[in-house]
Amino acid sequence: MLPMPVIETSAYRAPRLLRGGHLSTLLPSVARRVRGVTYVRERLDLPDGDFVDLDWSKCGAGIGNEGFEKFHNPQPPIRNLVILTHGYLGNSTRPYMLGAAKAFNAAGYDALAWSHRGLSGELNRLPKLTTHGSTEELAAIVPHSLAKGYTRLVLLGFSKGGNMTLKYAGELGANLPPEVQSVMAISVPADMVGSVGAFRGSFYERHFSRKMQKFIAFRQPLFSPTDFPDVARLRSLDDLTTHYVAPIMGFSGHRAYYEQTSSLPVLNNIRVPTLILNAQNDPVLSESCSPRDLARNSDFLFLETPTFGGHCGFYEKSSDDLYWMDRRAVEFVVSSTQ
Repeated sequence: MLPMPVIETSAYRAPRLLRGGHLSTLLPSVARRVRGVTYVRERLDLPDGDFVDLDWSKCGAGIGNEGFEKFHNPQPPIRNLVILTHGYLGNSTRPYMLGAAKAFNAAGYDALAWSHRGLSGELNRLPKLTTHGSTEELAAIVPHSLAKGYTRLVLLGFSKGGNMTLKYAGELGANLPPEVQSVMAISVPADMVGSVGAFRGSFYERHFSRKMQKFIAFRQPLFSPTDFPDVARLRSLDDLTTHYVAPIMGFSGHRAYYEQTSSLPVLNNIRVPTLILNAQNDPVLSESCSPRDLARNSDFLFLETPTFGGHCGFYEKSSDDLYWMDRRAVEFVVSSTQ
């Protein structure tokens, strides 16, 4: 039985030394190691002529209980898949992606961890970017996965990837493929205007801006030298978005980008069990990213806001490299698909 949409009391208990939002965000990002996940890469060509790279982690021969079911169940076995979408300027090898893949593999799910355009280690064919609000990539990945015979799909996104995942589910609403049975977003900037406002001028903005500068340099062969002559002078995310991302993707500026890529306006359209997991001490999210009133009035949207956890952190000491958020994701999915 699922809990009420707003989960007032979270089970997460942070270690005393990891109760600050900054440390609980930064330490897992730089120090976490996840062993035992092996990816097999597949390239998926997109309808627009570009591509994304898919990294598969299989849970082993006989997905789930397939071997048992062959002999005891006349119905075709359920084949489970979780589709993992990473955060801003990350990729499929980020620790939180590996942790989720490992946790779901152990629970009988294959994992598909995909990298946004240009972030899999190889330059893409087109200047297009995967934005915070991109849904066309998932719109290609989901049917591609279903064509492989999976009968139960779970969508799990982190940070930017969580916003993309929620926006995809919200835009489709009741038209979401029936095989997609649950959705989860962790540390998600559902309100982009609020999120950017929360960390504007901080260390995090400087960090993300430097990463974007490097990404722009990597993508330079896709443009002529005169396309973005002043990009090296851009230091803030607002400027980088207005003068680089927006012209490429058809937005009028950074404000339009933040407003039009946010998933918040479409959350009420979601029609499958969906969990938003945002820590209250997340240093890059605003309170508006955790829509309590919306969840209270929804039959599908669940909101859990632990006091601690940071951004994509939720550290938990363990012998299997898994963190609390990995176990929580599996727990929610199992409870919502029974």
